[in-house]
Amino acid sequence: MSEPTSAAAGAVAVAPPQDRPVLLRVRDLAVDFKVPVKGSLRAARLRAVAGVDLDVHRGEILGVVGESGCGKSTTGRAILQLLKPSEGTVAFDGVELTTLARGRMRAMRRRMQMIFQDPYASLNPRMTIGELIEEPLLVHSDATARERRAKALETMRLVGVSPHWHERYPHELSGGQRQRVGIARALVSNPEFIVADEPVSALDVSIQAQIVNLLESLQEELGLTMMFIGHDLAVVRHLCDRIAVMYLGTVVEIGDCESLYTRPRHPYTQALLSAVPIPDPLVEAERRRRILKGDVPSPLNPPTGCRFRTRCWKAQEICGTQVPALTAESTGHQVACHFPEEPGPESPAGT
Repeated sequence: MSEPTSAAAGAVAVAPPQDRPVLLRVRDLAVDFKVPVKGSLRAARLRAVAGVDLDVHRGEILGVVGESGCGKSTTGRAILQLLKPSEGTVAFDGVELTTLARGRMRAMRRRMQMIFQDPYASLNPRMTIGELIEEPLLVHSDATARERRAKALETMRLVGVSPHWHERYPHELSGGQRQRVGIARALVSNPEFIVADEPVSALDVSIQAQIVNLLESLQEELGLTMMFIGHDLAVVRHLCDRIAVMYLGTVVEIGDCESLYTRPRHPYTQALLSAVPIPDPLVEAERRRRILKGDVPSPLNPPTGCRFRTRCWKAQEICGTQVPALTAESTGHQVACHFPEEPGPESPAGT
């Protein structure tokens, strides 16, 4: 969350995250997978991520949202070089990651960590909780066994994990407890940047709130920069400073939470937000839903031009021939659409 500006005497105004230096700059990122074709010796190319541009500023949480299969998780893994990008550049603190030798990339991983979606599958069931949390220190530091244990216990306390769990195994913990262990493992090497890949989607609602509040407090306390990948728009709005909306491997809109939720510019964003229920029954009964027609096209054969045009109620001839560029407006809001929506000054999508 953005750091508050204190009005007290002598307080120093803190710049909002979007006004701070860029820590991560992604340009034209593309990730291809080879898919076997029945009856052919040649594999088809599936472009899961198609030309993504993103900037993440120091100290901010950037949310990435979209339908399942839109390329959110693949983008996060490609940024950390867990998947090798097919095209594009990823610059972290001025260092281009896509061309780094393996040894230098391994050294950079101490500064960049990931919290995985499944808190059980991401933990080795044969290792104790202490061993799991200490493992990054074995790889990225020359700390002694005593120092590693002390650091692990300190990090466990930080994320609300009892030190008594040090000798337990993952199967002895609940889903929320395992996710806290995953967060501790990501934090133990003191990273500057974290990709959180839907870290609450596999948890119960009550536990989701605890983990979201934990991430928020850790970000404020440690000054972390984070990319939060999710599909729950309420959670993303609560936690993030800015949001990037993805559709079929591309980013279609980026904006701060307030402007994106109250003045969405891309038709797809409006459709996404209109599907979110509003607690007020009177407002919910009166608002107009944007129901998309048809299914998401296959990334094996995406539409020409704008990838959203086959489901868009505003599509015209130009949408089928020209790919809309992600263009920044005077407010800093970015949208990739030939005919962006023009809602009222404070009208939530779908009302």
